[in-house]
Amino acid sequence: MIIVVTDRKISALRDFLDQVEAIAEASPDMIILREKDLSDAGYRYLAVECQRICSYQNVKFCVNTFLKTAESINSGCIQVSFGTFMASIDRLKKFEEVWVSVHSISEAVEAEKLGATHLIYGNVFETSCKPGVEGKGVKELRDVCSTVRIPVFAIGGIDMSTASKAIGAGCRGVCVRSLLMQSTDPRATMEELRKRVKKL
Repeated sequence: MIIVVTDRKISALRDFLDQVEAIAEASPDMIILREKDLSDAGYRYLAVECQRICSYQNVKFCVNTFLKTAESINSGCIQVSFGTFMASIDRLKKFEEVWVSVHSISEAVEAEKLGATHLIYGNVFETSCKPGVEGKGVKELRDVCSTVRIPVFAIGGIDMSTASKAIGAGCRGVCVRSLLMQSTDPRATMEELRKRVKKL
C-alpha cells in the first residue's frame, strides 16, 4: 500500500488542492491531510475539499490530529501521534480506523494493546521533514513489524530507492510526502513507485 501524506508548503503546484487532486488521480491507497500548523477552521476547510476529491477518485481519506474536524465530517479514519492517542483513547473508539504514529517497539506494542488498528513507524530513513534526525533503520522497522500483529507502515525518507527496502522489512506499505507533493507528474511517479514496491 502507498499512503500519501500532504505538505502544502512543498506542493509542486501553486494551488495545494490542485496538487491533491493530481495525486488522487494517480490512485494512492490513502491520502492523509497532515497540515498540523493550521487553525481548526483552516484545516476543516481543506479537509472537506480533500474528502470530496478523494471520494470522487475512490481514494481513502484520513484526517490527521484534528479530532473535532474528523468527527464533524464523519471521517471513519483518523491518524494521530502516540501522545494524542494515549490522551484520547475513549474519544477515538468511534473511528473505524485509528492510525497511530510510533517511534519504538514499546510504543507499538502499547498502541496495539489499546486499540490502534494501524501503525506508522518512523522515521525509518533520514528525511528533510526532520533535519538532523538519524533514521531508525530497516532493522528496527523489521523488529516492530515482527512484534505486532496489526499493519505497520514505514515513514521518513521514503523514495524510489528506499521504498523496496522498507517493504522488504515486512511492513504493509509506505507513507510518502515529498516524493508525491513535489511531483509535477504524480501519475508517473506513482506508477514507478508501485513498480519498485512490487518487485519484492
